[in-house]
Amino acid sequence: MNLVSVLEAIMLERNVTRAAKSLGLGQPAVSNALRRARGVTRDELFIKVPGGVRPTTHMLAIWPDLRNALTQIRETISPQSYDPRSDHSTFRVAITDSLAPSVIPRLVTKLRGAAPAARMNFSIHSNMNSLNAIERGSLDCAVGTFPALPPEIHVRPLSKDRYVCVMRRGHTLSNRLSFESFLSAAHVLVTPTEQGLGHVESWLRLRGETRDIAIIVNSFADALRIVAQSDLLACIPTIVFKTHEKAVAAKTRLVTQELPFDTGEMLFRMIWHERSHSSPAHAWLRALIADVCTEGL
Repeated sequence: MNLVSVLEAIMLERNVTRAAKSLGLGQPAVSNALRRARGVTRDELFIKVPGGVRPTTHMLAIWPDLRNALTQIRETISPQSYDPRSDHSTFRVAITDSLAPSVIPRLVTKLRGAAPAARMNFSIHSNMNSLNAIERGSLDCAVGTFPALPPEIHVRPLSKDRYVCVMRRGHTLSNRLSFESFLSAAHVLVTPTEQGLGHVESWLRLRGETRDIAIIVNSFADALRIVAQSDLLACIPTIVFKTHEKAVAAKTRLVTQELPFDTGEMLFRMIWHERSHSSPAHAWLRALIADVCTEGL
């Protein structure tokens, strides 16, 4: 059990030092355990790479069974009632960039109030990265928009949002935005994880349309700052504009226009793996996230 727990920690952290810290052990103890595990399996299990380690092919092959076995053991011996006040767990959550600025501060406040000893590691969600991390067990749940999901993934709908077009006050298109003027204008595109095209761009390309992407950034806040000082346009979820409005859109420098086409609403959903579905701690965490994401709706 101890060897498997060490392998789990290294697999999740991809770094021996961080794995030791997460287990509350010294690095020599974790290194010794890894050496014993290598002797048992007759495989290196993890190979040194810059910044940490990566699993071998054999480790990747046995990991699903190890992870499932650990989950079953923990669920069997853990109490069915859950007291967040005494929990020292570390929860790993990915949240889409459009919700993160408004959700994360409120989620942290509620977590600290209800479970002061628990920790939470946040990351920015992307469909591919989050799904891979949930499947391998390095992420507990993710909040975002998901086009398709495998059967072992559980889903809970949370909220909806839509995109608007943001521009500086006094822009020539601030009074009327047609489809043609939208396409011909220069735009800022936000791609937080440098993967995918985004909701609006995907909609346009599916219909054979293109717009002039002059600038690409990985932050909605940066896009709004650029738009406030230029003639560029940016397509932004309404919740992002509302979150940043006071800070970025100070002195009414920014205005919004409805998009001159209907991309449909975005549905934000929370996903998690079957193996954590029955865990009282994770069920509590998911309820907390859902409460925060749906507040005020």
